[in-house]
Amino acid sequence: MKIHSQNAELAISQQVIGILRAGLGQGISAFEYYHFQLYKKPATSWWQYVFDYQLPYFHSVYQRCEPTAISKQFMLNKGVFADTLKSAGGRSVATLDIIELNEPWPINDWLNLSRRVFIKPEGASGSKGCVCLYGTDNWQFEYQGGVYSGEAGLLALKALLPKGNYIIQPCLENHPQLHVLQQSNKVITLRVVTCFDADEPIVVMANLELNNDSNQRMDIFAINTHDGRVQFDDCFSNKCDFDSSIPIVLPHWGDVLVEVVKAHQLCSDIHTVGWDVVITRDGVFLLEGNVNWGMNVMQMVRQQPLLPLLKKASSRYLQSY
Repeated sequence: MKIHSQNAELAISQQVIGILRAGLGQGISAFEYYHFQLYKKPATSWWQYVFDYQLPYFHSVYQRCEPTAISKQFMLNKGVFADTLKSAGGRSVATLDIIELNEPWPINDWLNLSRRVFIKPEGASGSKGCVCLYGTDNWQFEYQGGVYSGEAGLLALKALLPKGNYIIQPCLENHPQLHVLQQSNKVITLRVVTCFDADEPIVVMANLELNNDSNQRMDIFAINTHDGRVQFDDCFSNKCDFDSSIPIVLPHWGDVLVEVVKAHQLCSDIHTVGWDVVITRDGVFLLEGNVNWGMNVMQMVRQQPLLPLLKKASSRYLQSY
C-alpha cells in the first residue's frame, strides 16, 4: 500500500509540474492539459497541438496575403454570401427579407412564406443574435434558451439583440435519416474545413454537431471525409438506441464535398475555411464560412494533434510559426 501511495504522489507531483510547464511555457490551460491528456505525452510533442488561444494568430500566419475585399465580404456578410453562392450555382438558404432591428417587423408576412423562420444578424458569426420564430396565432421567439411570446415578447427580444440588419430565412429541417441522432428538432450542422493551397480546395476534416438539450451543449463527432461515415461511442449509441459497431453514413455526403469546394473556389485567396453545412430532405445547404475556425473541438473529438493533419493538406504548415 505504501508503494502505491508513493506512486500516486509521484504521479500527482509530475502532473502539477506538467501543468506549470504547459501554462507558463506554452500558455496551455489546465483544462486543455487534461482534456488532451498531455500528461501522457512528452512535452516535446505538445507543439503539434494548436490551441484556441493561439487564434486568430495561427490562421493569419499561414494566410500570408491579405484576402481581397470581395473575399472578405463573402465571408463576413451573410447576405452577400448567400447571393454570391447562389449566382455560382451553389446551395444557400433562401432570403425572405432583410430588415433593420428597429424597423417594424412584418412577422405575419414572413410566417405566410414559411411556417418556421430563422432570423440572424447580417454581419455576425456564431449563434449570437440568431432567433427562431414560429406560431401564426401567437408568435413564439426562441433565443439563447429562452422563449418570448407575442408583441410583448418581440419588444423584450429586440432589447436583447445586437443592433444592425437582420436576414430572414426559412428554418431548415433535418434529413429524416438524421432524426434518430437527437431528440431536439433543432437543425443539425456539420463543420467542414477546406484548404486552398494549390489548384483547388481540398476537404481536410469535418465534424457532426448535434444539439444536446439536456445540458445545453453539443455532442460532436468526427466524420470520415472520404465516405461520410460517423463512428459514435457506446454511450451516445445507447442513448439513441442503435448499434455503435455499425457506423452511420451521412446522406448526401458527396454533395457536401461538392458544395464546400465550390464555395471555397469563390474565395480562393483565403487559405482555410470552416464551413457550416446542413443536410435536409431537399439536399445540402451552406450557412456560412468561418475564417477563424476553432481548433480545440477538432482535436478533442479525434484525440490527436491537428498540426500533422494540416501538414498533409498544405505545405505551408511545414514551416514553423
